[in-house]
Amino acid sequence: MSVARTARDRVRDEVTREILEVAGIHLAQEGAAALSLRSIARDLGMAPSALYRYFSGRDALLSALIVAAYTSLADDAERAAEQSRPGAGSDAERWTAVPSAMRAWALARPHEWGLIFGSPVPGYRAPEDTIAPYTRLAVAFARPVAEAYRSGRLRIDEPEPEPESSAARTAALDAALAPVRIALMSDAPVSIVLRALQAWSTIVGAISLELFGHWHNTVLDPQLFFNEIVVSLGDQVGFPKHRAGEP
Repeated sequence: MSVARTARDRVRDEVTREILEVAGIHLAQEGAAALSLRSIARDLGMAPSALYRYFSGRDALLSALIVAAYTSLADDAERAAEQSRPGAGSDAERWTAVPSAMRAWALARPHEWGLIFGSPVPGYRAPEDTIAPYTRLAVAFARPVAEAYRSGRLRIDEPEPEPESSAARTAALDAALAPVRIALMSDAPVSIVLRALQAWSTIVGAISLELFGHWHNTVLDPQLFFNEIVVSLGDQVGFPKHRAGEP
């Protein structure tokens, strides 16, 4: 009985992969909002009712595509973060690894980047299944910041005494960013978390602007421009500037 069940599982996994592959083609051609299980079933030579045995509806299929995209991107980001582990260059150099991997992934898979970072699909609400792979990506991105902070290498400007209004604002910001700080850098002050989050927002935005054609006839060398953005953000985050001849 267990052998037969395993065979059925293998068949189900194979059909699920085929559905997702065809859905990815439709996503590239028509966009997420136009995704149709009926059209996908037709391309697969399946009855629409048979497709519902694998996915309960369009939203379930979208969720599977989103999770797959986040997982693939997180895999690349984690690989880049691991390859640039401590000792593999200066903090400023290590910092560039994950943003570069994110951009390379996006250029290779633009429609999947658009699915996870583009316009929301009307009527669709992402389930909690997307949280885990998104968190993996964010942790890989923030890793060099957290490691440099914990080792005392991150540049931290000495704060001036805050008036009561500024202290209250800082406390409110700390509360607002608590989920990010707890998940990524629970031991860091909110000012460090804010720098990392600002860098994340800028990098995602820069990749999206390039990918969606907004640099056409504006930025003639997007690779060079992106590299300069990442270096500048590293300085803002607080990485010591690397000097030639230093380890």
